Amino acid sequence: MALAVQIAFAAGCSGGQTGGTSEPSEKSGETVTKTNVPEPVKLKFQPVGAGYLYEDDFQLLVVEPLKKKYPHITVEYVMPGKGTMIDDLVAAKDVPDLLIYGIGNYTQYRDLGILTDITPLVNKMKIDLGRFKPWVLDNIKVEGKLYSLPYAMNTNAIYYNLDLFDKFGVPYPKSGMTWDDIIEVTKRLSRFEDNTQYKGFMYLNSYWLGYQLSLPFTDPAKKKSMIHTDGWSRAFQMMKAIDTIPGNERGSPVADFYDKRNLAMVGAYNLIPTLKQEKYRTLRWDVAGYPSFKEKPNIAPPVDLHQITISNSTKHPEEAMQVIDLLTSEEVQLISARSTGRASPLLNKRVEQELGADMELIKGKNVTAFFDTQPAPNVMFANEDIAVQRSIEKFYKEYSSGSMDVNVLMQKIGEDANQAISVLNNK
Repeated sequence: MALAVQIAFAAGCSGGQTGGTSEPSEKSGETVTKTNVPEPVKLKFQPVGAGYLYEDDFQLLVVEPLKKKYPHITVEYVMPGKGTMIDDLVAAKDVPDLLIYGIGNYTQYRDLGILTDITPLVNKMKIDLGRFKPWVLDNIKVEGKLYSLPYAMNTNAIYYNLDLFDKFGVPYPKSGMTWDDIIEVTKRLSRFEDNTQYKGFMYLNSYWLGYQLSLPFTDPAKKKSMIHTDGWSRAFQMMKAIDTIPGNERGSPVADFYDKRNLAMVGAYNLIPTLKQEKYRTLRWDVAGYPSFKEKPNIAPPVDLHQITISNSTKHPEEAMQVIDLLTSEEVQLISARSTGRASPLLNKRVEQELGADMELIKGKNVTAFFDTQPAPNVMFANEDIAVQRSIEKFYKEYSSGSMDVNVLMQKIGEDANQAISVLNNK
């Protein structure tokens, strides 16, 4: 699906200033100024999925700011779908100029050969990187190269259903809770009532707690699984302790929370851009800081950084870089925080404090909870890491059902992942 939009844009880095020359006119004593109007430029823009930048957010954060600042460019919003997935566009040699992706898509985009180090362009155009939180840029650099700039962060928190806590008379969760605390609350909320199985808590997926401990999936030098460790054993046992609470058997975490509404708490990344949809307006919810391991208090999973980059096939790299510079500017980031609920990667307290200020949806919500925890160091997933994650998904349920112990689980994951990694590296 594509949406063509006209937005204003200037050539070069001058912020929209146009030059001109003065020449005498045919009428004596008059001077006519000829303005150098920049040539029209067309760019294509594609997020990896709708949730990364919905079309209305694209209008608000890209189209409108650029209309105000720059003239004469057409930007086409290309939604991934049948025939327009990034693989399709690469095959058709029609890769969009601007691409939005998340940490889990890096290796896909890298292997498709569409990324480029934007550092020379950043230096040439004097893009101010000092506005970003230092750890943010450190976490997206790969071997010193910068392939993108972040425009949003998926901060982690506990989202909880106020109605279910009120229904069962359980105190609302608070920031600073440990996983042991969450287990106790989950036991009180997991019950069968009114012909409905209510569940207490779910985390996102079957490696999330290890991710929170910054545990490596693979040895990058040996290209082998590193899953058989005390750290992973601790993570798997804690996950099982949550998933085997009677009545709290694992389902679909996010869908159970805001569609079925039978889940009292979900530990998740930023759900606000989804919860602002009309169909979820009746859900009464609030947030608390993400739970942590007692040995690492107030440490949440790494932040999922949403990144925007320039494809290496673009014919207009400087114009594309101006779009990125404006999207990640303090002015537009404040609009994003206030109006879309996206946490900003900028080192700017005002942007942080005004999160959701213009959104009726989150007025009165404890939005400071997003910042009550510190994110664990980020992990730039390699293909080998993704192979290990798939092996975890493959065997974890068998472990949590009680048919194998944790050491057998880690052995099976390691063997399966190493086989997949071997196939991957011998292609």
